[in-house]
Amino acid sequence: MVPTVRQAVAAFLAEASGEIDHTALVLLGTHLGSHNRLGVLDEPGAGDALTAWYQGHWGHRNSSAQERALDTLRRAVAFWGARGWLTSDSAAKLP
Repeated sequence: MVPTVRQAVAAFLAEASGEIDHTALVLLGTHLGSHNRLGVLDEPGAGDALTAWYQGHWGHRNSSAQERALDTLRRAVAFWGARGWLTSDSAAKLP
């Protein structure tokens, strides 16, 4: 079964190594609805919506915080896909 967004974020944080932007994941969970199934990122248009959401939060910045958030989001989506929780790469359109 596909986990909730909250469960998926917790699983990623428990296994991720290196520098992680916890704020980016908290904001993503809030945006997607932490109680919803992670499959919301597989819905049609999810990649475009994720990109628009990212641009709204970090697109106007050119900083290490922007890069850290982008890297964290890409790594999280790849992590979830590797576990079979996602069937598409909704992070593919991120800048």
